[in-house]
Amino acid sequence: MAAALGELVLKKLGSLAADQASLLWGLKSEIQRLESTVSSIQAVLLDAEEQSSKSHQVQLWLRGLEEALYDAEDLLDDFSTEVLQRKQMDGNGFVNEVCRFFSPSNQVAYGLKIANQIKAIRSKLDEIDQNRKQFNFQTCPVASQHERQTESTIPEIVVGREEDKQEIISMLLSPSYKEKVAVVPIVGMGGLGKTTLAQLIYNDDKIKSRFDCRSWVCVSETFEPKVLVKSILESMTKKKVEDLPLNVLKDLLHEEINNKLVLLVLDDVWNEDREKWIRFKGLFTSAAAEGSRMVITTRLRIVAEMIATETIVPHELKGLSEPESWSLFEKMAFKGGVASGRRYVELGKEVVMKCRGVPLALRSMGGVLFFKDTESEWETVRDRHLLSLEGDILATTLKLSYDNLPSHLKRCFAYCKLFPKDHEIEVKMLIQLWMAQGYVTKSNQSSVLEEVGMEHFKNLLWRSFFQEVTKDAYGNMKSCKMHDLMHDLAVSIAGEETICLNASNLTNSLLSSGNINLERIRHLSIDFGERSFDELWQVPTLLAKATRLRTFLIINVIYKAKFEGGCEKIFPKMIRLRVLGLRKVTTRILTSTVHELKHLRYLDFSENEMEVLSNEISRLVNLQVFNLRGCVYLSLLPTKIEKLHNLIYLDLDDSSLTGVPAGIGNLSFLRELTKFVVTEAAADGTSPAAGLGELKKLNNLSGELTIKGLEWVKDKSEAETANLNEKSRLRRLQLWWGDARIFKASDDDMARRSDLDWSVLEALQPHSNLKEIRLSFYCGTSIPTRNCWFSSLRNLVQIKLYGCRKLRSLPNLVPFVSLEELELQGLCSLEYVQSETMTPNNDLEFLPSLKCLAITFCRNLVGWSPKNTEDSPLLPRVSTLEITYCPKIVLLPRFRVNFERVELTAVSSDLLSAFGASLISPPRSRFHWLCLESVNELPQRLVAQLTSLKRLRIYHTTLSPSILRQLPSLQEFHIRDCKFLELDDYYYDDCDDDHNNMAPPCVLPSLRCLIVDRDELVTLPKWVQHSSNLQQLEIIRCDELKCLPSWLTKLTALKSLNVRRCGILSGRCRSNTAEDWPIVSHIPNIEVDFIVVQQNGCYLGIDEELHQQQQHQQEEEASSHTLISSSLLQNCFASMTCNLFQRCFLP
Repeated sequence: MAAALGELVLKKLGSLAADQASLLWGLKSEIQRLESTVSSIQAVLLDAEEQSSKSHQVQLWLRGLEEALYDAEDLLDDFSTEVLQRKQMDGNGFVNEVCRFFSPSNQVAYGLKIANQIKAIRSKLDEIDQNRKQFNFQTCPVASQHERQTESTIPEIVVGREEDKQEIISMLLSPSYKEKVAVVPIVGMGGLGKTTLAQLIYNDDKIKSRFDCRSWVCVSETFEPKVLVKSILESMTKKKVEDLPLNVLKDLLHEEINNKLVLLVLDDVWNEDREKWIRFKGLFTSAAAEGSRMVITTRLRIVAEMIATETIVPHELKGLSEPESWSLFEKMAFKGGVASGRRYVELGKEVVMKCRGVPLALRSMGGVLFFKDTESEWETVRDRHLLSLEGDILATTLKLSYDNLPSHLKRCFAYCKLFPKDHEIEVKMLIQLWMAQGYVTKSNQSSVLEEVGMEHFKNLLWRSFFQEVTKDAYGNMKSCKMHDLMHDLAVSIAGEETICLNASNLTNSLLSSGNINLERIRHLSIDFGERSFDELWQVPTLLAKATRLRTFLIINVIYKAKFEGGCEKIFPKMIRLRVLGLRKVTTRILTSTVHELKHLRYLDFSENEMEVLSNEISRLVNLQVFNLRGCVYLSLLPTKIEKLHNLIYLDLDDSSLTGVPAGIGNLSFLRELTKFVVTEAAADGTSPAAGLGELKKLNNLSGELTIKGLEWVKDKSEAETANLNEKSRLRRLQLWWGDARIFKASDDDMARRSDLDWSVLEALQPHSNLKEIRLSFYCGTSIPTRNCWFSSLRNLVQIKLYGCRKLRSLPNLVPFVSLEELELQGLCSLEYVQSETMTPNNDLEFLPSLKCLAITFCRNLVGWSPKNTEDSPLLPRVSTLEITYCPKIVLLPRFRVNFERVELTAVSSDLLSAFGASLISPPRSRFHWLCLESVNELPQRLVAQLTSLKRLRIYHTTLSPSILRQLPSLQEFHIRDCKFLELDDYYYDDCDDDHNNMAPPCVLPSLRCLIVDRDELVTLPKWVQHSSNLQQLEIIRCDELKCLPSWLTKLTALKSLNVRRCGILSGRCRSNTAEDWPIVSHIPNIEVDFIVVQQNGCYLGIDEELHQQQQHQQEEEASSHTLISSSLLQNCFASMTCNLFQRCFLP
């Protein structure tokens, strides 16, 4: 670490020595002398760090050196900051500014002060340099380190494990287990590839086709049922789940997996508490269908034996065979993945033999040797390290991987100790943190810091220091994790100067016990996880003692925390801080003391409740990252924000800004500005707020940009000053006009506004590299097409048009071959999506990449084009279709039956007929999820396509009972306020047992979950008794249903009964003395009005005297979180949206 720090100090010294400021203040000679001393020490640091593992005295010497180098860096940063601040005082150059604003006496005084401080540090370093002679360190030449130029996608290299994979897959697919949910443990030492094997299984095509849904959860050391249930839900729904009580989370989980075949992978389990395991398993198995499976990976044999199903032996993972080991090493160590040169092969096989078949060790050693170009370098690795390996081969090998990193990558890796094990690290944030600490530097003036940082990340990824990388839709690296052993290595390397505290050790007793030396801490993170933020009151006290802190981060925040008054206590103590991250920490007023943090480069106040930002923030001239995302109470930025001329990232998304300060366009290094707001005063020139012209010079903007307040732009020429077509790095653009005009403007005003909006939009033509565009409340009647405005955006993958109520036509969509999502909402004047001339012949595929089509609240839309459905073009890949509140639509394009989800709400019978006619069945058709609301009869042609349907939800709908007999694959049936449950006459007239001696037909043979939510239901229909596979039954709001039928006892597969808000019926099922208990007692899991009556076949009993009180408490708790089940939430949101849009867009 000292070598990396020395390298950083030398770079700063070289930069300052060349600056005219050092000459002006008479500091150049002192800086050069200090540079000479540091260079002398730097030459022996590689050898000193190697010897430190064997000598305590060397460790103490290095510790003293690091302290002195830190002080030197702080002083040099002080000086460069002073230079920046004085440069800002005049725009005519530094020398002129100093002469005008500072007297000669002040210049001399400051120069003497800095000179004396440099002399003091040099004196300390000279003493350290003298002391090093006792150790006889050798000068080690720095090996040339060339960074690998990798592609944006890192290839996954997996060797072997095919036999293991097939063995476990056969276990998962086997129907011969007695248990409802069989558990298959994979056990083995760290680094063997348990996670990789589980991933191969999880993504196998046989597994995907067998199981209805899959979930992957990384457990690690925290095995709490509530946390696990929440993680499973997030894995399945791909959405963030609020922190809810366990019983509510359980309901959500049961709704999600109810009667489905589920594969659950729990990766890296350490829990040895059998009671916790049993409790969690019960929560999962009570709802999942029989035949569901769990795969567990663990290092501990005792855990594998504890959780294994009785008839399953844990799968013990071994090391790779010798040929497999060589194959993996060869791919990692040699250019092109193929060995070359006899001597290299000999040396490589010696290395492979020492790695003993451990994939992580093979990857790490291959990554080390990949960057060694000569035989002598390979021999050095072998002779100095591998031939003397003792003890833990894996830990020693990983340490060797670290030792062979370039010094700048060593610091980047050690810094990751700030994140807890199994933490999902945001790659973008990690690179920004590295930048703030000075670990990322430009190699030349044309370099871009974040691109250099990404190369650092890719190099560490290639060497296997990171894993499990996720990417966004465009292939950009989004998040990653560290293997547990790599995390252990980072902890040992970083030492006591980097600390990650969690909820279990954030206590005054621990901090005062001497286990943590607060005065030596440089980097501190606090992981609150599921912990209450009441603990946060300790933070100011903690930081007051950590006076040398450079990083303070709060991570894994769930509950927002009060931090009032804390700023005044801690800011004066944190003068060396480079990183301050207080995401979701409530601080309503950021006080004026913040300007004292002059070294600050990273400031994160996202999702904060602050209302005011001090103007003193503009004095933070080193600031690079300023994150205000989600600050919903913040309306204004500091007026002098232009002084933050080093600012690179300014995230304002989801904030309530009413404007942007003038001068923001002078931030020449700015590469990310997520939100820009035009105000009426700015447009009139009566306010210092920024107009669109401020965007003109910001051509390096990348990522996303939202421009709001476009209704205030007075003409086309003003819009042209934004210069959007020069911003080639933008990927997502959102343009917003004020929605208030919809309700306030007269027809004449709207006509004028329509012409103006059209010209403004034409002037805002973006670069052709754009991937996503969204227009909101645009009032033009068409979208500009001159100069290929729209057709030039051929790389678009997403188009969203919201509330554009005057829009009468859309541009030709034929050129958009990459378009994946098209969403039209509230387009009240649109009659056809495409004109007849724009639409290709019906034998051609149209929009070949389109996957999602959503058309909602388009009250005058007649269809896709004037062509009849049978003559319309084919959309071959649409898998998600939503049509909501479009009463006139009857003409559709054609679709292949390849749907994951179809949602039709308040549409006409003509549309349903057209939809049925539009369907083309490929050889392997798929139609998994259909949601119908407020619709009438389904046409037979559509019904015929539903043979593969697995989930059906119908609300406020009247359908023919005959439909049910044509749904052989249906597994989940959710009915709300529908009138076709009384199917008994239809099915039993011709199937009377006494007359025909034949059994009634099984209406829904695959049904596993039935949810009935209807006020008027008097009795459960008889056809339910023949659904022999039914496992979950929910009855909600059925006040007229007085009792359950006796034939319910015949449903032996039934595992769960939930009765909720059913008046008399609830009382008849509430306890083992209630009237209907003999009918339901065979059901293992029974819940009545949020009270668990029976669990896993064990009657829990209920105290009738306390029942009312408990019920009231449960309902209040659920209500406080606004969510009882995802279906109820969706329905509520849909109703609210419906009411709003009906008022806005319907007659």
